[in-house]
Formats: sequence, structure tokens, C-alpha cells
Amino acid sequence: MKELQLPSCALIFSILLCLIYFSKKKVKTVENKIYGMMLLMGTLDCLIITIERMLVISGNINDITPLINTILQITNKVDYIALITLSSCLFIYTLIITMTKSKDKIKPIIKIISIINFIIFIIMLFLKVELITSGNIISVSGGPIIPAFITCGIYILLSIFITLVNIHKLSKKHIPIVSIIFIFLFLMFIFKTDPYIMIISIAVTFVNYLMYFTIENPDLKVVNELLRNRELVEKQMEDKSRFLFEMSQEIKTPTKNILSVVKNYDKLDEDADKKESIGIIENNANNILFKLNDILNISSMDASKIKISNNEYNTLNLFNNIENITKNFIGNKNIKLEIDITDNLPKKLYGDDVKLKQIIMSVLFNSIENTKEGLISVKIDSIVRYDVCRLILKISDTGCGMSLSKINNILDDNQELTEIDVKKLDKLDMDLKATIKAVKLLGGSFNIKSEENKGSTFTIVIDQKCDIEEKTNIMKDALKYSSDVFGKKRILIVDDDKEELFKILNILSKYNVDINTTMSSKDCIDRIKSGELYNLIIVDDELKNSSAMSLLKELKRLKKIKTPVIVMLDKSKEHFKKYYIEDGFKDFIIKDNITDDIEKIIKNL
Repeated sequence: MKELQLPSCALIFSILLCLIYFSKKKVKTVENKIYGMMLLMGTLDCLIITIERMLVISGNINDITPLINTILQITNKVDYIALITLSSCLFIYTLIITMTKSKDKIKPIIKIISIINFIIFIIMLFLKVELITSGNIISVSGGPIIPAFITCGIYILLSIFITLVNIHKLSKKHIPIVSIIFIFLFLMFIFKTDPYIMIISIAVTFVNYLMYFTIENPDLKVVNELLRNRELVEKQMEDKSRFLFEMSQEIKTPTKNILSVVKNYDKLDEDADKKESIGIIENNANNILFKLNDILNISSMDASKIKISNNEYNTLNLFNNIENITKNFIGNKNIKLEIDITDNLPKKLYGDDVKLKQIIMSVLFNSIENTKEGLISVKIDSIVRYDVCRLILKISDTGCGMSLSKINNILDDNQELTEIDVKKLDKLDMDLKATIKAVKLLGGSFNIKSEENKGSTFTIVIDQKCDIEEKTNIMKDALKYSSDVFGKKRILIVDDDKEELFKILNILSKYNVDINTTMSSKDCIDRIKSGELYNLIIVDDELKNSSAMSLLKELKRLKKIKTPVIVMLDKSKEHFKKYYIEDGFKDFIIKDNITDDIEKIIKNL
């Protein structure tokens, strides 16, 4: 009975773990599928060992019947197949959690492993298991045990090797693989002491339990990701609303200044006063144009316009470094430094971080030099559109400020970069003229707003590239979470008729769907190219700058895009509907019957 205790305990724990794992709704990732297979193979191993022990205990160990012998032959081969499958799954799991940036290379490896395992399984079926008895204990040798143990050993050793080679980037997911090293040593000690103790099933169950607590728990992962995504979306909406409000207020101020100057212009007698008024109007008008054209015009964001180098850099590390340098430069001055970074700023960007750091530091040094005491604030906003992140850096101080003529003198320097300017670009404390040239070199824009004895505000706008692959993965995860947990589908509506668009939105609002809209076919293509995923695309056939058919052709040219596209038709085109279906549209909506047609489509989605 003692020989039955270990495998039976392992079986009970394996069954409990399977019940817990498979009873919960989870995301269908490759990791979870592999872990599910490992659980099943581990449970099968425990079950087989338990059955074998029970058969041996129930009969005479020295007089095994042909039936029991046949059963033991079959169960042992199945057990070895289960162990090989389990160890190969462990190897694949190790590759996946280690090779996070090259997961596409793992697919051919999985195919090769599957072929190797299949060949070994076929060979093992034709080999005979030799039963060895020792007192009241039975063991096996020869036949399938040799290829089984060699194969399992190779897979496990490869898993350990990959983990140790990549020890510099290990995560909690690698804990089970590292623990196998100590389990190996423990098993060697046990087998040396008593080779007949059935402890493999316990070791397998232990590894599976470790993996359950180190693999991202599927049910908790879904909940946590959904909560995090919800908080992030809400924060982004809040940041965007705050940003737009501030921009509107900043546009109102120069507009009021212009109106005030124009109102009093006729009352001025001196030419000098009139000239100064015109200067004020011009400066405020330029300020308005800057706000409108360079900041709010998101459609102008284009990765092809981004200049200089495309180094990958961590944004938080960059701004933390800037904060530390600035605090050291402030020293004992009675100046408070505040840095506010919006939550929607991407963690990783591509661009010239060295020049960006020089630009920001130069403006900060200028603010520190012209501020005896008070506050210097740095506000970092961002607008992300597809693969471009527009950095909007606003640096304000309560220093001595600048006169209008000085601001114009700084901003109106349109000369090309001289050798002196190039030398300055290698310094951390450029003057403002050189800083503006550096900003223009990066394809950005620079604006100054200042009042004498009140302080200055410097606004820098620079576009940087985003990580498209990371955004694509986030979009895929978001779509999976939304669809798996809430059954929420994502729909993109392409329609340049505002009234029609609002009507569709009103109809869809009563359904549990995530609605996205655009008024441009080009924008639709850009969204799909950038990695945004949708369960359905609805296109109006009468777009001003395109047609539903041309948009469909563009979508078909994109590889791996299988999103169904539905066309919206006027009643007059209803007799053409079969041709639209033949050309590739999934279905059609007649605008005069839009409510019923959308309801039918949503139910079949």
C-alpha cells in the first residue's frame, strides 16, 4: 500500500488543479493551451501509475497473468508518450516566455517537435516493455523506456539551458524551469537510495502547481487587464479633454488681445503706437496659427516627416534623467521644480533622444537663469495617432520674462545653421536661438509666450515614432479580452455624412458593441495598417473622396486582414446588392431600412 500513496496523492492534486484551471474562463493564448496540455499529460501520468500500482497490489507479484501483463505493456507506453508530450510542452513554453520578441520563429520549431515526437511514438509502439520484479515491487526496463527517458531528458535539459543562457532577463514564469534543476538533483538522490520509489508523478504535479501560480492566472489576468485598460482609457479621455480645454483657453487669450487692439486702433495718433499695435496683432495671430496648425491638427502627423535618428529610448528614463540634472543645476536657489507627465505617454519611442534632451535642458537652464525664485513647471502631453506620437512639452517659469521685441528677435531668426550653431548643438546648454534651430532640425516647432516681470512659457512640439508591434499586440489583447469576457464586438463605421453617422450611432448604442467612426477611407486604411482590429467594418457606398468598392479593394490588399465589410446602399441601388456580395462584401444595409438591417447583422455577428 505504501507504493500507492505517492501516485494516488499526486493524482488527487492533479485532478483538483485541472478542475480549477479548466472550470474558469480564460484567454486562449498559446501559453495557456500548452499549460492545459501539460496538466492533462501530468494527470494521465498520475492515473496510469496509480492503476499500475493497484493492479500489482491486487494480484500476485510473482505470478502476473497475461491480461495484467498486456495492460501494463499498454499503460507504460501511454505513460511514456504522456511524459514526452509533457516535457516537449515544457520546452515550447520555455521558448515562448523567453523569446518574447521573436514568437513567429517558434511556430516552425513546434512543427519540428511534433514530427519528432510522432516518430518516437511510432517506434515505441513496436518495442516491448520488460517487467522486473523485486520482492513485492515491480518495475520496468528496456524497450520504450530508453527513447522515452532520452527524449524527455533532452527537452528538459534544453529548457534549463535556454533559461540559464537568458538568466539576465528571467521573469517569475521561469521559476518552474529553474526549480527543475533542484528536482533533478533530488530525484537522483532518491533513485540512488531506492530506485523503486514512484516519485516522478509527484515531481510532475509539483512543477504544474508552480506553473499555475507563475503563469499569468487567466481569470485574474482578464479582470486586471480589463480594469487597467478601462482606467487607461478614462485617463486618456480626461487628459485629452484637459488638453483641448487648455488649448481653447490659450486661443481665446490672443483672440481677445487682437480684438482689444483693433477696437482701440482708430484712437491712436502716433505712428509708433500704431506700429506697436500691429506688432501685437501679428504676434497674437501667429500664436493662434501655431496652436491650431501645429498642435490641434492631428492629421498632419506623419512618420515619414520625422527627422534625424530613430534610436529606441525609454521616455520615463529620459524625463527622470532630465529632472535629476535640473534639480542639481537649481542647487540652493529658492526654485520649485514640478514635472507633470500624462499617463498616455508611450513608454517606448523612437527618435533622437540626445537632441531632445539637449533641447529641453537648454530651455530649463534658460528658465533657471532668469528666475530668482518661484516655480518652474514642465508639462509633458502627447497625442498618439497610429505609429506617431506627438510630444507637446510646455515649460513655464515665474522669472523676469521677455519683451515682445525680444521674443520676435528670437523667433524671427530664419538663417541656416552655421558652424557655430552646429558646435552649440553638441552642448547641453544652448541659447534659445540655437534651441529653436535644433527643434526645426527635428521637424518640430517652438513657441514662446512671455510677459515682462511675470514669466515665460515655452511650448515645444516634436513628433516621434511609436512601437507599432507593441500597439498591435495591445489592440489584439484588448479585442480578445472584450470579446471573450463581455462578448463585446468592435465595429468601425466609415461614413462622411454626419447626420447619417449619428443615426447609425444612435441605433448601435442599444447594443453591447464598441463603436468607432471615421469620415475618411484613408483613415480607415491607416487604422487597419497600424494594427487596430475590428470584428466588422460598415462602409457607406457614397463617400465623397472614395467609394465602398475602392476601400474594399484596399483592405483586400492588406495581408491577414479578414474583417468582414458591409456596404450601406440607397434604396435606388438595392437591385445591385447581389453584385456587391459577389465582389466581396459580407452583407449590405439598405438605408431606408437601416434599423432592421443593422439589428439583423448585429445578431449574426
